Amino acid sequence: MPRCVGGSVVATVETLAPDRVLGGRYRLQRELARGGMATVWEAEDKVLTRRVAIKVLHPHLAGDDGSRVRFRREAVAAAGLAHPHIVTTYDTGRDAEVAYIVMELVEGITLARLLRAEGPLPVAKALDVAAQVADALACAHAHGVIHRDVKPSNILLRADGHVKVADFGIAKAGAGTDLTRTGVVMGTAKYLSPEQVSGASADAASDIYALGIVVYEMLCGTPPFVGDSDLTTALSRLTATPESLTERRPEVPPSLEAVVLRALARAPDARFRSAAEMRSSLLAVDLDHSEAVTPPTGMPAQPAPARRFPARAATAVAAVLFLVLAAVLLRSGSPEGGQGVEPAATARGSIAGVPMLVTAFDPEADGDENSATLGHLVDGNPATVWRTDKYNANFPSLKKGVGIYVDLGRPKKIRTVDVETPGPGGWTGEVFVADRRSSSLAGWGEPVASGPDGQQSTGTFDLGGAEGRYVLVWFTSLLAADGGYRLDVAEIKVNT
Repeated sequence: MPRCVGGSVVATVETLAPDRVLGGRYRLQRELARGGMATVWEAEDKVLTRRVAIKVLHPHLAGDDGSRVRFRREAVAAAGLAHPHIVTTYDTGRDAEVAYIVMELVEGITLARLLRAEGPLPVAKALDVAAQVADALACAHAHGVIHRDVKPSNILLRADGHVKVADFGIAKAGAGTDLTRTGVVMGTAKYLSPEQVSGASADAASDIYALGIVVYEMLCGTPPFVGDSDLTTALSRLTATPESLTERRPEVPPSLEAVVLRALARAPDARFRSAAEMRSSLLAVDLDHSEAVTPPTGMPAQPAPARRFPARAATAVAAVLFLVLAAVLLRSGSPEGGQGVEPAATARGSIAGVPMLVTAFDPEADGDENSATLGHLVDGNPATVWRTDKYNANFPSLKKGVGIYVDLGRPKKIRTVDVETPGPGGWTGEVFVADRRSSSLAGWGEPVASGPDGQQSTGTFDLGGAEGRYVLVWFTSLLAADGGYRLDVAEIKVNT
């Protein structure tokens, strides 16, 4: 019943306890979990004589109309998602001031608890969990529902390995009204996408990004971005580069790292087009292929400590954004740009029998250089091209250059590198070889070869048997085109 305090009417909300019956049907038994909006209880459905899980809105939110509307929308959205990897919603209701949702009770453990107990998962296990979560997200997205809070504590694992995605507590229906205010970020800081950090609306691409974070954490034991506070953790993805998965765990196949890097692309358009596409790429990873580099016997891969993003970095973000904006404005017809250096996407292929992963490399701007067409470099079709951005001025007056680096999966001796361009000659470049990739040009050491000689369109770089896993092709001069400067590249061949 309402009570009067200082002339105001305040709703009295009962404290929940075991044996409380909601809606005359659901008897609470024990509290299972507590989140930002609700508490989850195990309960008995007296009508159907089965155990269920009941999510109850926190008492301090019971008087908030917005929270109640969002909570109700969760039930409506989740109820329409019938899928083996999504926790089933059975019912919803109110009992006095108690708002609740009745759901399937999943016997198992959360991924968060498993990671705390065991650390990084076996690669095969992480791959299996990721594919099941992607399957669940594909179903949700097909029904216009964005999860918006994909994280290990919302991923449930049964003893038989079956995965269930739970808690659409801050989901929204794509066709409905966004219940969040402009600029309000909802979600957990470690798993937020760059666009969410910037205050933009979340969409399917945001869920894909969050799943990329989760996969990285399953493989390494920690997320790729960890700061000293929620703020610095969220902002770190705008300025920091994830540590290489294959360096932290050599047994991770390069093709799996490619999936994670693509999911973690800063630009949403550079990520997978759908969760279904991401699932297909996960299922295509060959764990038994020779691309996987097995750690030496008796030397199990240990997770490296998470990179810390210091609190003082938050105050430097404005300066970083200003410098990046200046670099972006030098480009003509290219309004998009990110911050810092982060491999935006990777494409996998095989040229002349050599498996390769190619990644765009632009350390002096946004870390990305038209990554959407990277696959054309390794598709074996000379009619398709990867194209640099168009610049108003040529290198090196504008900046040192841009490039592509190739991951061969393991160190190899390299005879030559062929760069095929369909247009006229006149461009110049350098080739670097290294055992570790670097986010800066200086980190690659000295170039092994430079060229091409003359005006031929195809440049052959003689590396003389230089050995390494990574090969950087660095373009130091582009070609005049359409009132600016750019370069089209049809194929890159690494001859070992």
